[in-house]
Amino acid sequence: MFRECLSVSINKIFEDSWKNRLTKYEIARIISARALQLAMGASPLIDTNNLPFNDVISIAEEELKRGVLPITVRRVYPNGKIELVSVKKVEFK
Repeated sequence: MFRECLSVSINKIFEDSWKNRLTKYEIARIISARALQLAMGASPLIDTNNLPFNDVISIAEEELKRGVLPITVRRVYPNGKIELVSVKKVEFK
């Protein structure tokens, strides 16, 4: 009984700590997908005149930092739970 309770509380703490953050793999996937869109002719969602570099990866990184990308990350946990995380609502450093 105690072990189950401890397991549930640890899982809750883990899920809460990652709810507002992205993993490095999620960040890489988002930036690469957006850079591909930009390379294929999509319009940037930010003003690119003030950026020091004008390549698609730098633009995609800046869009992610400013939180303007309309992208949602779908996370599937081992217990089968599915969580949708909006990129606009997460902390990005």
